[in-house]
Amino acid sequence: MLPEARRRHLLSYLAQLGSATIVDLSARYHVSSMTIRRDLKTMQNEGLVTLTHGGVVFDGDAPERRDIQRLTRAHGRSEEKRAIGRHAALRFVADNDVLLLGASSTVRAILPFLKRKRDLQVLSNSLRTIELLQKTLPSATVMGTGGILSADTLSFVGPVPERFFEDFFARVAFISGAGLSLRTGLTDSQLLEASVKRAMIRSAEKTVILLDSSKFETTAAAQVLAIDEIGTLVTDAGIAPDAQRQLLDMGIDVQVAPLPALA
Repeated sequence: MLPEARRRHLLSYLAQLGSATIVDLSARYHVSSMTIRRDLKTMQNEGLVTLTHGGVVFDGDAPERRDIQRLTRAHGRSEEKRAIGRHAALRFVADNDVLLLGASSTVRAILPFLKRKRDLQVLSNSLRTIELLQKTLPSATVMGTGGILSADTLSFVGPVPERFFEDFFARVAFISGAGLSLRTGLTDSQLLEASVKRAMIRSAEKTVILLDSSKFETTAAAQVLAIDEIGTLVTDAGIAPDAQRQLLDMGIDVQVAPLPALA
């Protein structure tokens, strides 16, 4: 079983069980304890589980366990998202930066690669992102927006976060979306979330779109940016050559993040 598929199975299993030991998981998936620990460490970095002495605990309550399909979608393509996060951190973040982070698992993939950056100020409307920031970057200054909490994304939406971002100026905003196409641009499945993302874009000197290649030629309900408004896009090596060429021809700075094996 490939690592990504195994981690999806692990997440589903832990969501049902609540907790497990490393020894039991190693036997269940027929891999070494070291391999299971690596899988769980990746999942912990994404805020999905918490490692304990000799075991792991699923980070979620009963409603989240019933919504396991949403969680496994968020965990999907984790290697590609990790590559995107690493590339974005190395290319676009410097010491003393003020950053805006949107609410998506692809954006959260940047967090483990910010640990060596000093004196960061990070603003986000995502409850999951804020919680993970406290675990991975305890020295950073973290600010949350408040507002109406979306049960689906665990992000704050509505007029409060939109006004919040109007009071700040950041050097870089990192956002993602549910889809991107030449016709509709960057889109999101949540209307209120799209409005908050547009407020973030207005408050940043530069906006970097982080999007895994499976989202290309997909359209969701609400437009975040028209295609000619996109400046920089970071994606993974799965992007189709034709799609990459078309985006480059439109003047978009398309940066492909290599997977570790290809780096």
